[in-house]
Amino acid sequence: MIAPFIHTEKNAPYIYLTHIAALMPCVVFAVFAYGLRAIILLSISVVGFMLTDIFSAKLIRRHVKGEYFDVSSIVSGLTFGLLLSPQTPVIAVLAGIIFGSVIVKQFFGGAGSNILLPATAAILFTQTVYPSSFAETVKPLDNWFGFVSIISGKPSVQDYSQLSYPEIISGFAGSLLGVSCCLMIILGFIFMLVKGTIRVYAPAGYMIALLAGFPLTHISTIFTPEGFHLYVLFILSSGVMFVAVYCLGDYTTMPSRPLSATTAGVVCAILTLILYGRVPDVTMLTAPVVAVNFMSFVLDYFSKSISRRGKRSREVDLL
Repeated sequence: MIAPFIHTEKNAPYIYLTHIAALMPCVVFAVFAYGLRAIILLSISVVGFMLTDIFSAKLIRRHVKGEYFDVSSIVSGLTFGLLLSPQTPVIAVLAGIIFGSVIVKQFFGGAGSNILLPATAAILFTQTVYPSSFAETVKPLDNWFGFVSIISGKPSVQDYSQLSYPEIISGFAGSLLGVSCCLMIILGFIFMLVKGTIRVYAPAGYMIALLAGFPLTHISTIFTPEGFHLYVLFILSSGVMFVAVYCLGDYTTMPSRPLSATTAGVVCAILTLILYGRVPDVTMLTAPVVAVNFMSFVLDYFSKSISRRGKRSREVDLL
């Protein structure tokens, strides 16, 4: 017997539950840094994705008796929420949820069948319909109980150019809710690595290409104190580490083979470097992910063709 009859403890609910647990450190940081705004926006994101997924599945009668609860909605909601700007208005969040859940996820077959990662597609849509909410930064630990900005969408301005390296590592240089604290992201990555629920090829290819590519694209400034500061800021606090772990490590939308997954990570890094400084940070982070999602099946196809050379068909099919 082959794949349809193979069972493993790492089934879909198990993988999604470990991803939820791995996202919790970033959630804790978001609440600590942005307070009531983070609590409201993350709650709306999670509940919104859950309700929209459930309603859509029932409406098109995809939900069948005895099917497990779709915890992928919680993963999508948390990932989407952590990529939001702290001052994103609620109406824009709801628009992104509907787009990500209904158009991106349910129209393509629901959990496990979607071509694009719902959270990143939803963020791009949100940024498109309400770009001003991502235009400026919000200072962490500033007005913990403030929430007016998520209603009015009025942005604030903060300069992070003078932050020390300990402050950068601690996550106080980012403008999005929960993607700037590298310590929390590394903690989540280690947890998924121990649980065996993350493919490391695409994340590794992505980060290695960024580490090597950023100095090449900034060769005129990287050896100055300001250039090195920018390099550290980009790698540790821009959100690229969050993308590597929680977006490129996805089982459904990323290539499954080591060669194609690594290639996808490198391509995503190249697109990120091209967009860096030319578009808003959230677009720089998510647009390359959406692009490689579209390329995944092509990369897997060519990777399979390469692996067939010198191997019998059954050996390749079991890779």
